[in-house]
Amino acid sequence: MRQRSWLDEKTHSQGLILAIVFAAALALRLWLAVTNKGYVNDIALFMAWADQAAKQGLGAFYHSEMFVDYPPGYIYILYILGLIKDFLSLDGASNAALLLFKLPAILADLAAAYFIVQAGKKTAGYSVSLGLALLYLFNPAVIVDSAVWGQVDSIFALALVLSIHGLAQNKIERASVWYAIAALIKPQAFIFMPVLLLWFICRKEWKKVAISAIYGFATFIVLALPFFWENGGLSGLFQLYKGTLSSYPYATLNAFNLYTLTNDNWKPITDTWLLFSFQTWGMIFIAAAVALAAFFALRKRDAAASSRVYFIAMVLIAVVYIGVTKMHERYLFPILLLAVLAFLQSLDRRMLSVFLGFSLTNFINITYVLDYSTITTNVPFNGIVLLCSLANIGLLLYLLYIGYDTYISGRIKPVEPLLPSEVEREDHEALSAFKTGAMSRVKQNSNRFVRKDWLWMGAVTLIYAAVSLYQLGEMKGPETAWQPAAVGQSFFVDLGEVKQLDRINSFGGVGTGKYKYEFSQNGTDWDNVMEIDSSHVAVFRWNSQPAALQARYIKLTTVQTGFSMHEIAIYEQGNETPLSIVGIQDEQAKDAKRGSVSLLFDEQQLAKYKATYMNGSYFDEIYHARTASEHIEHIVAYENTHPPLGKIIIAIGIKLFGLNPFGWRIAGTLFGIAMLPLLYLLARRLFKSSLYAGIAAALFAADFMHFTQTRIATIDVYGVFFIMLMFYFMQKYYSLSFYRVKLSVTLLPLFLAGLFFGVGVASKWIVLYGGAGLAVILGLSLFERYREYAAAKRILRKGKELSSLFSKDSLQHIVTVFPRYTIATLAVCLVFYIVVPIAIYALSNIPVLTVMDEGYTLRSLIDYQKHMFSYHSKLVSTHPFASTWWEWPFMKRPVWYYSGDNMAAGMKSTIVAMGNPLIWWAGIFAMAATIWISIKRRDKAMYIIWIAFLAQYVPWMLVSRLTFLYHYFAMVPFIILSLVYMFKVMEEKWPSFKLVRNLFLIGSIVLFVLFYPALSGMTVSSWYVEHVLRWFPSWLF
Repeated sequence: MRQRSWLDEKTHSQGLILAIVFAAALALRLWLAVTNKGYVNDIALFMAWADQAAKQGLGAFYHSEMFVDYPPGYIYILYILGLIKDFLSLDGASNAALLLFKLPAILADLAAAYFIVQAGKKTAGYSVSLGLALLYLFNPAVIVDSAVWGQVDSIFALALVLSIHGLAQNKIERASVWYAIAALIKPQAFIFMPVLLLWFICRKEWKKVAISAIYGFATFIVLALPFFWENGGLSGLFQLYKGTLSSYPYATLNAFNLYTLTNDNWKPITDTWLLFSFQTWGMIFIAAAVALAAFFALRKRDAAASSRVYFIAMVLIAVVYIGVTKMHERYLFPILLLAVLAFLQSLDRRMLSVFLGFSLTNFINITYVLDYSTITTNVPFNGIVLLCSLANIGLLLYLLYIGYDTYISGRIKPVEPLLPSEVEREDHEALSAFKTGAMSRVKQNSNRFVRKDWLWMGAVTLIYAAVSLYQLGEMKGPETAWQPAAVGQSFFVDLGEVKQLDRINSFGGVGTGKYKYEFSQNGTDWDNVMEIDSSHVAVFRWNSQPAALQARYIKLTTVQTGFSMHEIAIYEQGNETPLSIVGIQDEQAKDAKRGSVSLLFDEQQLAKYKATYMNGSYFDEIYHARTASEHIEHIVAYENTHPPLGKIIIAIGIKLFGLNPFGWRIAGTLFGIAMLPLLYLLARRLFKSSLYAGIAAALFAADFMHFTQTRIATIDVYGVFFIMLMFYFMQKYYSLSFYRVKLSVTLLPLFLAGLFFGVGVASKWIVLYGGAGLAVILGLSLFERYREYAAAKRILRKGKELSSLFSKDSLQHIVTVFPRYTIATLAVCLVFYIVVPIAIYALSNIPVLTVMDEGYTLRSLIDYQKHMFSYHSKLVSTHPFASTWWEWPFMKRPVWYYSGDNMAAGMKSTIVAMGNPLIWWAGIFAMAATIWISIKRRDKAMYIIWIAFLAQYVPWMLVSRLTFLYHYFAMVPFIILSLVYMFKVMEEKWPSFKLVRNLFLIGSIVLFVLFYPALSGMTVSSWYVEHVLRWFPSWLF
């Protein structure tokens, strides 16, 4: 006989468990109710209606001029609440009044959960029904709707479900009564009327139908009568419902559905949408909802009358919510309770997936609208709205698929209890590595490099290195500098004779300030004053000042101190070689803060007539290269919005190669080159194939973002490199087991992952996001060890019958070491992932803080981090090239880094940060497929790909600050791994798919070559950039 031990009922503890669960749920709701004001407008209306009902009585309630769009059902409850409020003299602004008006919905939540327990005991057992009640009681969407928002959807959902339950139990009279009550609470009950009508058609018990109709109409009229006896009678009641149903004539009202997906929230229903008006489309979807309900009800109708009612109700509300107009954000709420009961009715586990999916989308939709409720009723359209709308549509399609598979095809996927044989099979699978001969097979499948690996990895790396280092930047630039100490300090230079000038170029240094140029032909009379604002954008680049005039003497006077200069070059018309300086008169600039005036003219051979990316800084190099130089000079850094280690690494390049574009870019470029063998190593470990590892490295080499972002002196490259490195070592740890190797062997990669996590965080805070991914992988690894431990214990209890399969000593070893090895692992993780990263981070701040007035102290260290966090959390300014997280995979807005000035007619030099379209556009779908397929195939080694991706990506969904496409850079390596994984999966199934893989790789490389001019700054024709490379209007570069 089949034993379902996990469903065994322990009646002696049922009551206690139920009481504890419900008490905890009630306590949570009461606390949230008084600590959250909810949707202020709704609460205020409820209180006003309650006061009106209590003071004027039910008969006079609808007489007043007060706005009321609720039918009588909930007014009864508000009438009682109003009487209680008056009796207790509660202030409407008090927490007590707030709790009082949220209490009915809270109690309805508890009642619904209790109903789940009672309804599920017969079909699924007490344990399952209690578990489902827990899922409902502590469902964030349910809690937010009642306890936080203060709405009454739970009361309506409960009445509706009691009606449908009557149909399921063939108690049609009860169903009709409860349906009448639901309709009196909210007009949305009419959405579910086809459930009753289809049940009537299927059963054909017309006498019972007639009697039940009398029960329903009688209930409806009797309960409505006190309100309308002297207020128009049935006509008045009809006018109320007509007015309510005709209100809010908009396509959608913050409901994340089909119309919100196309950004048509709050659009009038008379507007056109895909040939027809929204109103017409609404009618079409109403017809579709009824047709689908009829299809599921009338196919195999002998079984349809009672066994599908909850599912049919789900289909109706889901289709209506997605495609019918006038939907509010909360109208989908009843589907949560319906889904639980549909599962109890069908016992198909997929219903629970629908429940969880709609729980998530409901929670996001409701909380999103609630967050904006004090600002606007028309919530903004963004990635959250887009994805949630898509998810709702996807869940509807999945629901219809489940319905067809379950009720039409008859295929049910139950939540099966484990039989002894199933437990044994699971144990054998968990301990497969410990079977006789398994260890030797593991050794044969090692990750040892072979000659082919070195060739593949070396070839890709060397080719990319040559391309990335070519035209990286000039290796010489002005290094000596002058900085005035006071306003008014000045000097002038003598050109020897009067010259027809063209321009004056200056290579800016750190600091900001103002100065002015004056010109003279005799050294006495000065004119043509030009005041220059030396701002932060002038740092480490040639700044040109037009000077189309005649002069022999040129004077520079300090207007505002703070700026510094490295070199000045004066050009005469028609000549791109600097004029020689005959003499310098610097008597009034002797006491400089730094250097001397002569240093401004000592490197004239390095002067440039035109500023380009080759001889100066561009984009955020004005911050990060500058800060690196300031660290070298031991002065207070201008840029203080990111951790310092990345800029310290840039400083090493400057120390080695000088203060020039090559010097401040070389470190990042070398890190970018090193990313290729690193990705090769990770792919080699994951796929156990030199071919696939080589493809991964080649795709990364062909990615635009990787190329552009590692050739600019910013800190993103270091964060991404250390993210890759820490996940490489965490993958190595995940592949080890402290049952098969020494504990110390497993701790080494665990330590290295923590080490590089700390180094990464000290470079850029984005690495913190990846820390969550490391924790998840660690948890999965320890869970696998626990499964093996539990399986070993069970097998050892069975004795000698399994001795031929497993070594008793091996199993005993597992049972013995698991507790202490697990504790040891978790203990060292506190050191590896907290103590070590904090120490690295603190040490990396020494160059920043020691030059400040307060010096390096614990207080200054903490205050510095607070300043950084405050900057990022409050960055709400706009930028023409900003984009949001949901736009990144589709590259809606590339970031334009550089545009060359003074180009020849018809020519262009530009640098843009974007991804390889083939890799990025295919990659996001490959990632989704990787998640699905790896879980379905239990390909656990591949979990790291999507765990790392989601760990880096999901946090950006919660960030409200200004964001840019280059923030997606950290996800690109894992996108590429997902592509390679899909190639591998497809080729295993269809060997000829390798042709697609090869074409994809070739296409990626071709695109890299095609876009190379826009990625590198190479000078090409403007026509080529504008007509060949600029595929979309939003691609500006």
